[in-house]
Amino acid sequence: MAIVDVQSQRIEYYDSMLGHNRQVFEALSLYISAEMKDKKKQEINTDGWDKDRKQNIPTQKNGSDCGMFACKFAEYASRRAKIDFDQKHMPYFRKRMVWEIFQQRLM
Repeated sequence: MAIVDVQSQRIEYYDSMLGHNRQVFEALSLYISAEMKDKKKQEINTDGWDKDRKQNIPTQKNGSDCGMFACKFAEYASRRAKIDFDQKHMPYFRKRMVWEIFQQRLM
C-alpha cells in the first residue's frame, strides 16, 4: 500500500511482508507522472521526493492477509493513528469489514 502526498512531495510504502521490491518507487513515480500529465496537463519530476519504505510496521504471518493489512494501513494512515495492530487482530478486522459492508456504514 502506498500513500502519495503531492503537496509534501512524499511517497510512503507499506509492505506487510517487508519485501524488497526495488522497483516500487520507480513504478509509483511513473504512475504519478502519467496521472499528472493526463489529469492536470502538467509535467512532474519526483526525483527529489522523500521516499519512505516503512520498516517498523506489523507484518503478516501468512500469505492470505495482505489485503486486510493494506486496508488497515490505509485506514490508520488516513486517521494519522499509531499503527498498533498485528496478525492476531486480522480475524476481528475481517468480521468488522463484513459488518461494515452489510450495514453500509463504518464503525
